[in-house]
Amino acid sequence: MVKPPRPLPHDVPPTRPQPPPRSGGKSPRLPAAERKEAILAAALPVFATRGAEGATTRDLAKAAGVTEPILYRHFPSKTELFEAVVARATDRVLAGIEGIVAKEQGATARLVALVTRVDELLRDADLELRVLNGAAATHADPATTALVRDAYERLGAALASALRGGGLRRGVNATVAGHLLLEVGLGASLLRPVEVATVAKDGYGRQVLSLLVAALIAPR
Repeated sequence: MVKPPRPLPHDVPPTRPQPPPRSGGKSPRLPAAERKEAILAAALPVFATRGAEGATTRDLAKAAGVTEPILYRHFPSKTELFEAVVARATDRVLAGIEGIVAKEQGATARLVALVTRVDELLRDADLELRVLNGAAATHADPATTALVRDAYERLGAALASALRGGGLRRGVNATVAGHLLLEVGLGASLLRPVEVATVAKDGYGRQVLSLLVAALIAPR
């Protein structure tokens, strides 16, 4: 059973938190909660570029400007830190989807908004999607596979919810349609950053939108 998306703020994704500035090679003393947030923010690009397996605790501590003992004080293991980063990444992508569809009325308007603003979503959540896609591609272990599967299920549920409320073609299931959009969006997150020729051409997005509208939306 697809899990329902968690409640999200009706606005655009918040500014990504930044790791604390360094001074003389040492990180300033921060309250525990702020330090934990800073470690999460610093870990995101490390996991995005090196993956869960490739990133070492030394890499992660260096990126956050802390020692490894301090890193372990906030996250007892690299696995727990990675899980927290995946959860935060998923929430951010969900917030991006919600920010796009929140003010749109009906499946047609939401579908059009999602497809026409996909580049914005991919840009704002680039690192988050790289973390999720990298974890999905490696199949490193059952726990990681389950973690990313849950993340994708939440994204699929959010897209399905956006397509409910009337407007779909007769016989089109909103859950199936939402997960079709998830597949299209994940494909875009992989193909567009590397500028696959056909995908990068002007007008490609409009053609994709036309195909999806023809397939999913009831004719007027």
